[in-house]
Amino acid sequence: PAQLTFTNSNWNTAQTVTITGVADSLIDGNQTTAVTVAVNASSDSAYTSLATQTVSITTTDNDAAAFTLSGATGTASCTTATVSETGTTATFAVVLNTQPSSDVVISATSNDTGEATVSPAQLTFTNSNWNTAQTVTVTGIDDSLIDGNQTTAVTVAVNASSNSAYTSLPTQTVSVTTSDDDTASFTLSGTTATVSEAGTPPPCTSVTVSETGTTTTFTVVLDTQPGSNVVIDVASPDTGEATVSPAQLTFANSNWNTAQTV
Repeated sequence: PAQLTFTNSNWNTAQTVTITGVADSLIDGNQTTAVTVAVNASSDSAYTSLATQTVSITTTDNDAAAFTLSGATGTASCTTATVSETGTTATFAVVLNTQPSSDVVISATSNDTGEATVSPAQLTFTNSNWNTAQTVTVTGIDDSLIDGNQTTAVTVAVNASSNSAYTSLPTQTVSVTTSDDDTASFTLSGTTATVSEAGTPPPCTSVTVSETGTTTTFTVVLDTQPGSNVVIDVASPDTGEATVSPAQLTFANSNWNTAQTV
């Protein structure tokens, strides 16, 4: 209790004071507290002048630096997320498990920003907001490459300038899958061709030449970026009426979107 009363009859019977450790969320190490034991001023005057005595109490700290990732919205779980090249997003949340004595800065970094980006790049946790989860948004990035679904690691790590109790924590990772939205196709388009008396141009798949040796052209281009070369064959089924040149068009990863002429 906070007070002990000794009377003329119980003065020589020891009374017990119980000391209880109190939990906090602060990483503050073992703490020493002085418990003072003093005679109350309303007591027998023979005792009121006695010097205060103290008991030194050490409270052992049970808090350890840590942070937790958790799924928030979209298709994110604690450690996985799925987005699309169409620009869809998913989110995950970060929160500290214990209260820091100074700021803890956590960085979120995409290992392939051509497939997925993250925002914000840094989260700052203070002594006052440490237990409020902060959200990281992952966004799928579009490309023209037929590369299938791609997996990108988003690393979540404590910045080196943070509270020293947290800087040694291991990096955590969120695995982000970006769904590919590209399909293989190529397009033909007319560049020169005859027109009818009605003034309408022929479609891309129809051209007119003359036996006098006139020429016309059409172009071929890929609609999506290939992972390796795409060779397109061009052939006339009746070379006695019309020939084509060249007989092959090669599209590489670098020139796939440059139209080639037949």
